[in-house]
Amino acid sequence: MKKIIKTIDESRGIFSVIHNNKLTHFYLTKRQSRRFMDYLDVGIYIDFKEDNEIKVIDNIKCYKVAYFNKIERKGYIQTKVLYDINQLRRGMKRVLVGFDYYLFLDLELTMPPYYKTKFETEIIQVGYLLTDDQKNVIHKNQYYLKPTVYRSISKRTLKFLKLDRSVFNDAHPYEYFYNDLTNIMKTYNPKIIVWGKNDVLALEASYNLNNKKPLTQKTDFINLLQMHKNYYNLSDDLGLFKAYEYYYGKHEKQDHDAFVDALVTMKVYEGLKDHMENNQVKIVRKFKERRR
Repeated sequence: MKKIIKTIDESRGIFSVIHNNKLTHFYLTKRQSRRFMDYLDVGIYIDFKEDNEIKVIDNIKCYKVAYFNKIERKGYIQTKVLYDINQLRRGMKRVLVGFDYYLFLDLELTMPPYYKTKFETEIIQVGYLLTDDQKNVIHKNQYYLKPTVYRSISKRTLKFLKLDRSVFNDAHPYEYFYNDLTNIMKTYNPKIIVWGKNDVLALEASYNLNNKKPLTQKTDFINLLQMHKNYYNLSDDLGLFKAYEYYYGKHEKQDHDAFVDALVTMKVYEGLKDHMENNQVKIVRKFKERRR
C-alpha cells in the first residue's frame, strides 16, 4: 500500500491516510513507534503493509501496520529516502559476509533457585565452532564450567538443561574458558555470531564476576536473531530451531546443549545468507505466512 500521511498523532502512535476514498487510521506497536515515528509526518510518502488486526484507540478504529517497505519525503527538486527495507537488506548482507573468521558461540547459563529473588547468572557450558570465511571449521569445542559465585547449581538449572549434577565433577574453572577465548580472539579476531542478546550479556557479566579484563565489545558480535527480525520485518522473536525448520524444512529437537545450539546457529546463518543471495522475496513471504 502506497499512501501519503494526512494526519499523525505521535502520543498515541497512530496516523491516517486516504484509503478507498476515506480517511483510514493505522497504529504502530511500541517497537515500531520507537523505530519509525521520527520518520513520519504529514505529507510523507509511505509504502507499507497492513495487518488484519484492528484496535480501537480513543474511539478511533485503527488497523495495525505489519511493516514498512519504504518511507520518503518528496520535494520539488529531489526525493529523500528516509527508510528503505531493500537498502537495509543489502547492508545486512554485507555485514553478514564481510569477515575472515567467524565464531559461532552458544552459552548455557545458570538459573536461580525457585525461592531466590536476587541472583547473578553464570556460564556453565560453552559450545562453539570457529570457521573461516568459507565456513570451513578450523576448531570446535564444548565443555562445562564450574560457577564462580554460587558453587551449587540449582535443581531448576539441572532440570531445564536435562543434566545430572555429576557432569560438573570434571568441569573446568572459568579461567579455562577465559584463556580459550583469549587465544581465539588474539589469533583470529573473529566476528562472533550468537542467537539473541542473552549470551552477550552473560559474557560481559562474566568478566566482572571473575575480575577479568573484557575480551570482547559489542561490535564483535552479530545478533542473528535481531538480524532475522530486521530482515524479515518480524515483530515477535523467532526461535532458533524454528528458524532452522523454516530454512531446511525439518524439525530438530532442542535439548539446550551449547554445542548443538552453536551448530544450529551456524546452519541458520548459512540459510539466511543463501536466501539473501538467491530467494529473498519468497522466503519473506514464507516467514509471514507460517507465523500466522
